Amino acid sequence: MSTIRVLLAAAILALLVIASGCGDDPIGRRAVSGTVKFDGAPLQAGNISFQPTEGQPTYGGATITAGKFSMPRDQGLVNGKYQVSINSPVPGTGGKPAPDAMPGDPPALSSELIPPNWNVASDHFIEIKKEGPFTFDFDIVGKKK
Repeated sequence: MSTIRVLLAAAILALLVIASGCGDDPIGRRAVSGTVKFDGAPLQAGNISFQPTEGQPTYGGATITAGKFSMPRDQGLVNGKYQVSINSPVPGTGGKPAPDAMPGDPPALSSELIPPNWNVASDHFIEIKKEGPFTFDFDIVGKKK
């Protein structure tokens, strides 16, 4: 009988530990949000991503709509430094075959609105710290015309 009581007590203790941990994030993710402006106006549509630079176990990204992005805590970032990459296709470009395309050729890629130093050659970083902030605002200057 005492073995059954010990097992029952251990099971109850295990359930209490599991229940008390519900909602906690064992790796310490933070919700991240912010704004993105392009040439002074909210970026209408695009994507933002955060790539870890210090071996963190998380990376993340979000859709930009009307100049705003948001990543909930369960998809958020842990403490550390991240490289920021922002993309936004020029509307009406890409997705159609080039005029001289052969049958079976892939559709043309969209033209990119955002300069390379914000995406393929990004030189922009954020740092997530224990005490925050977890809101980041980016102001992109377009390509020189």
